[in-house]
Amino acid sequence: MQVILETDEAWSLISLITSYVIDNSGVSQDGKQRIRGWRGEHDGTPKLEELTAAINGSLGSYGDEKTTRQIRKKGRFAKQAKGAAR
Repeated sequence: MQVILETDEAWSLISLITSYVIDNSGVSQDGKQRIRGWRGEHDGTPKLEELTAAINGSLGSYGDEKTTRQIRKKGRFAKQAKGAAR
């Protein structure tokens, strides 16, 4: 399975996570203001596109680590991690 987020989807995820941190963690008021400031600085910027690419890369790497496939070696089938060297 492959998951690729668009920029607006990544922004929704970031907004959800940062809102949860602000509302449900023991972060100080100063920390909450910094999170809000960071979130405001990244909305609709090229930095957001870079962050989206990084999120997609991390999701892909995680999926590759957790996914196996069957390959045939010398007439037998063996499981191999997806993306592993042959």
